[in-house]
Amino acid sequence: MKAIRSIIYSAALVLLAACGPTINLLEVDVRLPAAKPLPLHGKQMVVFIPTYDSTSVTDSVLLHTFGQGLANELERLTNLPEGAVPLYTHYSEDVALGTLEQPDYVYRLAVDTESEMVFMVDSVTIGRFEARPSYLILPFQSVVRVFDAEQFDFPEYTILSDTLAWDIYLAYDEAQTVTIPAGAYEDIQRAAAFLGQRTARSFVDQWETQDRVVFVYERRKWLKAYDYALDFEWDKAMAIWMELLEGTNKEEVACAAFNIALACEMKGSFDLAQEWLDLSEKTYPMKETTYYSDMLRQRKTATE
Repeated sequence: MKAIRSIIYSAALVLLAACGPTINLLEVDVRLPAAKPLPLHGKQMVVFIPTYDSTSVTDSVLLHTFGQGLANELERLTNLPEGAVPLYTHYSEDVALGTLEQPDYVYRLAVDTESEMVFMVDSVTIGRFEARPSYLILPFQSVVRVFDAEQFDFPEYTILSDTLAWDIYLAYDEAQTVTIPAGAYEDIQRAAAFLGQRTARSFVDQWETQDRVVFVYERRKWLKAYDYALDFEWDKAMAIWMELLEGTNKEEVACAAFNIALACEMKGSFDLAQEWLDLSEKTYPMKETTYYSDMLRQRKTATE
């Protein structure tokens, strides 16, 4: 967990009564684990797309657009200069050479390009347009094999499916001929580039900006702990919130426990954070506690 910025958006929402706590929203960067983690940093990488005899197998323009999007995003994610991940074509006749069971062909491509990681874009295909009452959809699928030349193995075989959609209107009581929207081809090309980028992002951890609630009362200790939270000095803030647990007001104790849970999450202790949220819920139920508890469980599941 790391901070994205020190700006704090304060909602200043009073709960239940004027003497209640205010809700302050703190923006943080949350690390989202890679869906298909690969050790890409420091590696020489290359992207290959096939050249087929038959244009019915896969669209060559879509292949190139997808492959270039994949290569560009791999460069960005690993802090490489533009052009550091080249895009090449290879002639595969009507079959995908270098299968998972026989990696020799891809290994030769790795040797020829002096690359350690080879991304083989086997296909990029689109289905048939399908009309719905309010939109037009088009299925989209790509297949990418990743070859690690040092391990002489395919650590990943990635199939990515998605759907493009255009807003339309169809009446239920009459048959209509659906016209493909103007600019659909350009939309498909942009989607191919986006899906190439999305494939690259699945291999490395991502950071997502999220909001977190901090409860504050207009009293000295609460404000001091809040100042520490603004600077992401969680140990100092937690020390004050631990003192505030000794109070007799159940709502205040619940808010202090909630804030301690936040500090634990920021420090990467998800299980401990959940324990403090459970205490907060048991002491004084709040909708923020329930919401945060659900979010925390999702984060923990994603990291396992």
